[in-house]
Amino acid sequence: MKIDFAREQKWWNAKAPAEERDGSDERINRALRWIEIEKHLKGVKTILDIGGATGAFSIPLAKRGFKVTYVDFSLEMLKIAKGKAKGVKNLDFVRANSTNLSMFKSRGFDLVLNMDGAVSFSGSMADKAIAEACRVTRKKLILTVSNLSGMIPVLTGVSLKTSHKLLRCVYAMFERGLWHQERFPENRVLAKGLTQDYLGTFKAYSPERLRSILKKNGMEIVRLGALGSLSQLCGAETLSMVLKNKKVFNEFVNLCDRFDKEILPYGPGTRQRAGLLAVAKPQ
Repeated sequence: MKIDFAREQKWWNAKAPAEERDGSDERINRALRWIEIEKHLKGVKTILDIGGATGAFSIPLAKRGFKVTYVDFSLEMLKIAKGKAKGVKNLDFVRANSTNLSMFKSRGFDLVLNMDGAVSFSGSMADKAIAEACRVTRKKLILTVSNLSGMIPVLTGVSLKTSHKLLRCVYAMFERGLWHQERFPENRVLAKGLTQDYLGTFKAYSPERLRSILKKNGMEIVRLGALGSLSQLCGAETLSMVLKNKKVFNEFVNLCDRFDKEILPYGPGTRQRAGLLAVAKPQ
């Protein structure tokens, strides 16, 4: 189905004020992404942050001396990020859609970050967003997308809770990894209570599908797997205790990182934010 990016932009504008209020396992997901980013900064001078939102990654990296280009298509996200970045050098702001980065030359950035919404909420055009990120990468690409093995249980649970049956959207996610709020009339019921009662359009990936897209775009896989599965598998009570203690939180995040690599690399990932991570480099 056709994506209404104007509607998507209004939705992201409404979400902007709460973008960095990390609740539940969102803090763990963000911390795990920082761990991965830190591993790939050696030899990097230029960074492109696609879907930079309120600058949670762009601004700290620019403050450390990297030449950072921030990209987002939400005016409100851009406004907040610029406000936070006053006085920060080495940071350029560009308003653009992640599915069209034609303003940037191929292999133009040492490190490209494209994490969460800039891919996942491009829906049926998500593969295009990945392709554009691959095109502009010179050395490394760090990508996070919605995890199919995490999204299917979420949709299944919400479907049964709201309708007491398995709705068609569950099977659509199972078969194609796609959700579009307007695809089935009953989808609107599942979005009730969310920002603007809206969940737009998004795509979730299996590791195999993501690997295929990256290889198709000339990338060699460095790492591919779930992000933060332990936080979801431990349950809400454990997570609540972890979030209350800074020392325990840091230990738990490192344990999550090990769990993803050593125990369950293709797990469901965190429940909140994108739970599948890929690091790749041009072949």
